Amino acid sequence: MEVKVEAGRVYIKLNSEEEAFITFGVDDEKKVLVVSTTYVPESHRGKGIAGKLTAKLVDYAQENGYKIYPLCSYTLKYLQRNRPDLLVE
Repeated sequence: MEVKVEAGRVYIKLNSEEEAFITFGVDDEKKVLVVSTTYVPESHRGKGIAGKLTAKLVDYAQENGYKIYPLCSYTLKYLQRNRPDLLVE
């Protein structure tokens, strides 16, 4: 499964009908990604998919000079544990 980034989304196609995703807004002036939602379909939860999505988001933020402001509780906990340097509270 390949994790992809497009305008305002990080996502993985799980099968022909389902995908897991993170949605975010971009504040270019402040160089901040505002993460609103992390979603993994119930049938795919507990498999580390949200972690893969968030790791890709972190890579994207780092490569483009962004910090991350998480409205999503999963992203907040991930950043607190793994990348507190990218966290904007």
